[in-house]
Amino acid sequence: MQMIHRIRRARKDTSVPAGSVPTIFIRVLRIMSVSELDVLIWIRDNMSNAFLDLASEAADILASGAAVYCLALLLMVPRRTRELGILVFAAEAVCDILFEVPLKEVTARDRPFMEYPVNLLIPAPTNYSFPSGHTANASVLALSVLIYDRKWGTAALVWAAFVAFSRLYLFVHWPTDVLAGALVAAVCVWAVRGLMKRFLFGWGKWPAVMEFDICRMFRRRQST
Repeated sequence: MQMIHRIRRARKDTSVPAGSVPTIFIRVLRIMSVSELDVLIWIRDNMSNAFLDLASEAADILASGAAVYCLALLLMVPRRTRELGILVFAAEAVCDILFEVPLKEVTARDRPFMEYPVNLLIPAPTNYSFPSGHTANASVLALSVLIYDRKWGTAALVWAAFVAFSRLYLFVHWPTDVLAGALVAAVCVWAVRGLMKRFLFGWGKWPAVMEFDICRMFRRRQST
């Protein structure tokens, strides 16, 4: 509880002055938070159980930015999934740099647990709430996989939907945060995929990049 109060005091001086940015949008978010809080309280009062506690804590780790970047790098190693790995890594970077970080600072939206203190299952996030980074991370991965494989992509979308729910369950995001995170992810995947088609797929060295055997290179280094 003391941590929550320290974060709140530290942010009092960082509120956005009226008229300096899209203030109307920020005010709308704050008004919506009143009704959204009822949703979060209902989830907490009616759906809390040990299984969802554990699954939500796991989702908090598995859908982190670091986890998605690491998975993208691993996907780049096999030639069969390299293009997917590049798409995930690039779309995730665009999400972070152009949308998630700037929007959090512009909207400066406090997280639900700061408006309605509860006992959190995870360490209290110290950045702002809008949009949900974890939802965006999971959605970038799921939508990217869906482009290349419908079966695995559908399963990934189910996982991304649970990640979005878990952010509400953990009381660290408002419903509009997770909706915005999913929308941002869709825009980034669509844009990056379009750029790849336009600039990379026709690049003369692209086939060589796709066919390069990274595993073989490491095996050679180990044998020398």
